[in-house]
Amino acid sequence: MNIKSLLLGSAAALVAVTGARAADAVMAPEPEPVEYVRICDAYGAGFFYIPGTETCLKISGYVWYQIAANGYTPGALETLPSAGGVAGEGWYKTVRARVNFDARSETEWGTLRSYIRFQASWNGVGDGPVAADQAYIELGGFKMGYSESFWADSGNGGPSNYGSHSWTGMYYGYQQRALMGYRFESNGFFGAISLEDDNLAGEGYMPDVVAKIGYAGGWGAVWVKVAYDESFDGTNYNVNPNLGVVGVSDGGFAAQLGAQFNIPNMPGSSLRVIGFWADGANAFNAGGPSIIGTGGTSLYGGSEWSILASYNQQFSSTLGASVAFQWFNNLYSAGTDLTRGNDAWAAEVSVVWVPVTNFEVRAELRYDDVAANPAYVHADPDGTVSGFLRFTRYF
Repeated sequence: MNIKSLLLGSAAALVAVTGARAADAVMAPEPEPVEYVRICDAYGAGFFYIPGTETCLKISGYVWYQIAANGYTPGALETLPSAGGVAGEGWYKTVRARVNFDARSETEWGTLRSYIRFQASWNGVGDGPVAADQAYIELGGFKMGYSESFWADSGNGGPSNYGSHSWTGMYYGYQQRALMGYRFESNGFFGAISLEDDNLAGEGYMPDVVAKIGYAGGWGAVWVKVAYDESFDGTNYNVNPNLGVVGVSDGGFAAQLGAQFNIPNMPGSSLRVIGFWADGANAFNAGGPSIIGTGGTSLYGGSEWSILASYNQQFSSTLGASVAFQWFNNLYSAGTDLTRGNDAWAAEVSVVWVPVTNFEVRAELRYDDVAANPAYVHADPDGTVSGFLRFTRYF
């Protein structure tokens, strides 16, 4: 019994000592919880929450490699090509890289958005500098910053933006500007108005103005645009007595009437028709084919009237093709409101193939032609063929 009592007592003492040492042991601190990136599905695919905030961010962009060519011969009386440069016949290579940052959050005034686009291009001359190609803020329907003019793209109204179905869009007056504007959409109706920078030309304080209104439904859309170029002055050119009485303009106006008709039971296929008018070669003239004058600059600055017709056939989710034709009536001298009495026309074909997700192969071919100018005694300018093949990887 004495031995048994001794053994039990020793065991009890050992347990007590072990428990005391365990109580005195230094414990390792718990690791801080890791905040993993959360998906934000409020604005579509690709957005995630910036850690520690309720702001959603999307990073996107693309890289493309393009091979272009044209049939233009320097020094000859030919229509300028729409793609591939103007240095002469040959191949023109371009590499472009673009990155977009799109940040959005909800407020009591609507969605607050900031958008920045960085871009650089290489064309065989040298590495292009990286620059902010666009930067703007949106709050609800308001937009302010540097982006496409509302004449080209207001960010609402679907097919009322840009020109034909191709990437180049034919001639529709594309430009980017510092602006502030407002857009709305309700029950199919849409509208937009913007005040746009004219580089302090003209009176300095008065901006250019663009307005658009239209209606869109399952059948397609119809719209009207009007624009006022405050700084346009048709007297800004060298007077040539052979051209007759010169024009005078205090500001310039332009208008556009367009419609798109979606083809029933053929998703993605549609017919688009757009008419353009301008009272001079102002900032909102749709533009058009031109030739080089004796001073080395474009001789024409668009036309008084133009009509564009474009049809896109979507054969499948990965293959589509479009054709377009545009007529230009009564070309203006570049930078003036003086018509030259001649016409022009352009036609294009475009094919887009997406063999795998986020990889696009695009080919476009264009023909531009300017009719002879009746004010001069010279031959009818030759037309010019131009086009490109482009490979783009989106992300």
